[in-house]
Amino acid sequence: MNILDAVSKVGIKIKKVASTKGGEYAGPCPGCGGRDRFRIWPEEKEGGGSYWCRSCGKGGDNVQFLVDFCGYEYKAAFKAAGRKMSANYRAAGLKPVTQDRHVVYEPVKHIPPIETWQIRADKFVNKAHQALLKNNKVLEYLDKIRGLDLAAVKLFQLGYFSGENNKNCMFRSRESWGLNTITKKDGKKKKLWIPRGLVIPAFLEGHVSRIRIRRPKPDIQSDKDVKYYILPGSSMASLVFFSQKSPGKCFVIVESELDAMLVARQIGSLAGVVAVGSATNKPSANIYYHLKQALRVLVSLDYDQAGIKAFKWWRENFENVKQWPVPEGKDPGEAFIAGINIKDWVLAGMPPVLTLTRYEKMINVPKGLYPLQELKWFLKKYPIKIKADEDKAEIIFDVGLNNQQIKNRVNQLFFDDEEVFYYLKMYHPDSVIEGDNFDFEIEEVSDGKHKDR
Repeated sequence: MNILDAVSKVGIKIKKVASTKGGEYAGPCPGCGGRDRFRIWPEEKEGGGSYWCRSCGKGGDNVQFLVDFCGYEYKAAFKAAGRKMSANYRAAGLKPVTQDRHVVYEPVKHIPPIETWQIRADKFVNKAHQALLKNNKVLEYLDKIRGLDLAAVKLFQLGYFSGENNKNCMFRSRESWGLNTITKKDGKKKKLWIPRGLVIPAFLEGHVSRIRIRRPKPDIQSDKDVKYYILPGSSMASLVFFSQKSPGKCFVIVESELDAMLVARQIGSLAGVVAVGSATNKPSANIYYHLKQALRVLVSLDYDQAGIKAFKWWRENFENVKQWPVPEGKDPGEAFIAGINIKDWVLAGMPPVLTLTRYEKMINVPKGLYPLQELKWFLKKYPIKIKADEDKAEIIFDVGLNNQQIKNRVNQLFFDDEEVFYYLKMYHPDSVIEGDNFDFEIEEVSDGKHKDR
């Protein structure tokens, strides 16, 4: 993968501005967003290419670009670039950066993929999702190892692609997905390669904006094989989970999308969750200003040297941050496997103003419940009913129930948690829901819609 292939991943538009050094291209910087301050020389570094931003000073080769802007770790970046990582490799910019220079960070506003790409991606993700719902082995892995049960798989529309024609991948023309034509040295057009694996989509305004595929271990055979593959044309905007009805006053920052889904699934509406992709990545414009306004931002990047080093940037750019590594392991996924209660871990890091009322302790709610399970617990224990159908929703508390803490929590669970609200309104077979009829299951049917059973 050369520098132009790498640039195509982040969705910025570049144009040729000179023929020096074998060709020079310019465009907006994917780091600081400066217009036409970003320079690319595709023929440098033995054809791998190089880049440099005259505004923020970031620069390097194609490997460094993948690390800086595409969410790769160095080892994976070398594989993607088709290069061998030397023991003494050091990333270096093309120009020195003055150490005392203060650069004001401007979050990048990533451009959504073009409509043709979105249409193809929506179909691919939906088909992969339906395939995953029938794949018990992968579903069990997600549930037991990643903390993502069936409800989470449906909520985040995770999928699995097994390849086609007895191959562990498929090829399509780049043009059919709306991507630019790339001609190889032999004169043939380069195909779009889509490997098999766990399909992890990101959404923007109801459409797929990014497809990341976690490839299975048997397919990782050489240094050139990447574990996580981002489909060309994807937007690299930060993946965000938080209730639009009740914007987050606290956010948890993690690296991987699967970790973000795990945390979001475990904590419900208690806090928002942001996946930045790698320790060196910065929050994009779709979430940056929400983070600025939050009461607390828990920075939970992987607890390794890269994550610890990256926290310096967060401390310098946000007054509301708190370094909050997981108690065990290096990330939420490893902490979950170690038996850490993710919900309690997040609650312990939230500011007192958000945790003064600890419902779990004050009314003895069982630990480790998902929001839907917790709401079920309340309806079975207290005289509470929910009227919910497609057109209206309300909670009816018995006149003898005067505990305001219980009322507040039930309201929060139903109205603020989008998954709970949507499920009970759209899919529960009864319009009046109470403890005795709360149990119900959702299944997928062939047309992609839900039905009750």
